[in-house]
Amino acid sequence: MIRCAADLHIHSVLSPCASRQMRPRAIVREAMEKGMAMIAVCDHNSAGNVLAVRKASESLGGPRVIPGMEITTREEVHVLGFFPDEAAAFAASEEVREGLPAWRPLLSRAPASGSRSCEQELVDAEGNITGIEPKMLAAASLFSLCDAVTLIHRHGGLAVAAHMDRRSFSVPGQLGFLPPDVPFDGLEVSAAGAARGTASAWQEHGLPLLCSSDGHFLSDIGSGFTVLDVREPAFAELALALRGADGRRCSFA
Repeated sequence: MIRCAADLHIHSVLSPCASRQMRPRAIVREAMEKGMAMIAVCDHNSAGNVLAVRKASESLGGPRVIPGMEITTREEVHVLGFFPDEAAAFAASEEVREGLPAWRPLLSRAPASGSRSCEQELVDAEGNITGIEPKMLAAASLFSLCDAVTLIHRHGGLAVAAHMDRRSFSVPGQLGFLPPDVPFDGLEVSAAGAARGTASAWQEHGLPLLCSSDGHFLSDIGSGFTVLDVREPAFAELALALRGADGRRCSFA
């Protein structure tokens, strides 16, 4: 077994709320500098840039990239989906995108370099723009919370309730409780929540707890991370760690 650090919630320039600096090679370099062995690209309602980040990481000898997506449910709850491969992530992404409204610009002029923007840039491994996502990724999808988790599982993925400690876009923040009939594979606590020691509030649910940066800026990456005891940084090992199977486990300070 090895012990490795994983930041499993990072946004790219595809997310309209992310910095324009969140391009594949920059993400990978920052993750390498922070000592991450595994990262997950989880843009809002789309997996459109996961391939680009994976190729960038391979070219730089960087961390293992897990294809992911952050689904906004009909109730405006954020759910992280981690997938075994890009084909599964893209298939789930397409189902979510179908029900989103058309994108419309919200800013009249380009923001300063490095700031947030409403652009939704599809890019290649070098960060060059290959297209603009035509759907409004910041909108709520047509999937209910239960249906979003079912969608993730149907494509072979792992479903994690995002930033449980936040008042907005979390399961308790939107619903007031954690539904016992929704089969989450884990619960995420934000970096700030972990620092405040709020993770203990969610231990009673008996689900594994993860910590991630929810990185929208390069400096965010690695500010929160999960420690995995696994044989290698890979999706299959992550799945075993979340189940606590065969000596694998996940934890955070």
